[in-house]
Amino acid sequence: MSQDPIAALIENLAGMQARVAGGGDRSALRQIVGADAMQMLAGVPASARALLVGAQVEGRLPALMRGHPLATTLLLSQAGRVIGMLVLDWPPAGPVTLLDMNILPDLRRQGHGTRVLSAFCAVADRFSRPARICLFYDNPAHRLLDRTGFVKVGGTATDIVRERAPISAV
Repeated sequence: MSQDPIAALIENLAGMQARVAGGGDRSALRQIVGADAMQMLAGVPASARALLVGAQVEGRLPALMRGHPLATTLLLSQAGRVIGMLVLDWPPAGPVTLLDMNILPDLRRQGHGTRVLSAFCAVADRFSRPARICLFYDNPAHRLLDRTGFVKVGGTATDIVRERAPISAV
């Protein structure tokens, strides 16, 4: 396995492929964020929903990068089809942070997120680093995080920070 944690993560994704997103991937990333925002805002009146989805598409990734300028965005695919994205910040020391994990809505609840999270945790363990994630208080991913050893370590009224200590290989 690679000594580069991002390369190690890419190598460790079972049943899917990943690559570092580049300038030519803007359309795919916009599609993923747009589909997620559209599902998230399904209950909002159509007149406002388009504006809010547009704001998410234009602002979500740049906002993540402003707070984490060294973050890496990976484009996830399976059988040649883009299925999602992963944004992570792997600083030289301290916790590694999963900033965004997004699977296209029509492909959710099929184990893709579990495989990505498992690969992320395995690589964090290999490098003896805590894994951290911050997500909205009502995000259904909290159940998955409970099962994989993440515990609440902070946050605000709307955003919950969860962390998982590295597990040493025996």
